[in-house]
Amino acid sequence: MAVEEQTLYNSITHLYAGSVIRHGQRLTIPNRKVTKLAFIICKLGSPTGAVTFTIRKVSDDSIILSKVWGDASALTTTYGWVEVTFDTPATINEEVRILVEFSGGSINNDVLATYQNTDVKAGEVTTAYTASYTDYATNDSTYRYTYEVGEKPRTAQIAAKMVGAGVI
Repeated sequence: MAVEEQTLYNSITHLYAGSVIRHGQRLTIPNRKVTKLAFIICKLGSPTGAVTFTIRKVSDDSIILSKVWGDASALTTTYGWVEVTFDTPATINEEVRILVEFSGGSINNDVLATYQNTDVKAGEVTTAYTASYTDYATNDSTYRYTYEVGEKPRTAQIAAKMVGAGVI
């Protein structure tokens, strides 16, 4: 297993109904089987409702992987890594949004997600969703995903066997 991450943060986004309900990073995952996803988050006040970690395609916003972490009331009031392990990991080879999603709560009862207000990772940006997505080119969200290297395409496997056998 390997890890891709961005661990710096100096700012927060409030997630609650009627405001930002998805927060994370827009990035390209290059042929990796994603098994876990984590964010540095906590709660403010007494929010309730499902906290879900999701990976969505940028192309059409369809869900590739998603898992409910639990109820927001179970979060602590101290920032820390919160992680899910996906039940059925998927190999991803495209531009995606990795997100923490929470659509419950209120302005004083919300989930806080962290980000760095400077550009840390080239080619990646913070992304947030209210009624539509907004990408912040000079910010990078705090995240960590665990992965295995994806399988080689079938044609590459066949070519490798042919080379090994001296056919080509």
